[in-house]
Amino acid sequence: MVQSRILMNDKRGNIKMMWKYFLAWFGMMILAILNGAAREMLYKQYVGDLPANQISTVILIALISGYFYFLIKVVPLESSRQAWMAGVMWFLMTEVFEFGMGIFSGKTWAELFQAYNIIAGQWWILIPIWVLIGPPLFYKYFRTK
Repeated sequence: MVQSRILMNDKRGNIKMMWKYFLAWFGMMILAILNGAAREMLYKQYVGDLPANQISTVILIALISGYFYFLIKVVPLESSRQAWMAGVMWFLMTEVFEFGMGIFSGKTWAELFQAYNIIAGQWWILIPIWVLIGPPLFYKYFRTK
């Protein structure tokens, strides 16, 4: 009986935490949109499309890293498992958004997958990878002990 209550409370805690991290994903989206706007308005015209995308990717990774640090301190994850759950959820949300918006805007699948071609100099794939592995890494190294 006691063990089932503990398990139920643990599940509720995971659900509450995942709900908070679900909502936190929208903060990352704001950072991504602002980063993309800055790229388009400030430096793309001077460096060209591919270098601008590469610069923008590095900047977004730095911004998201700062956001991860902030979240780990303000909304601390309780376990490595929760951190991985958050990373997987954010990865899936990012990919659904990216491909959904791409298709909605009329891009072909080939155009969408081109953004993931690291051999061609496209660094975008680093963003979803970082969104996946960032939460567990930040949990491991920066959680409040």
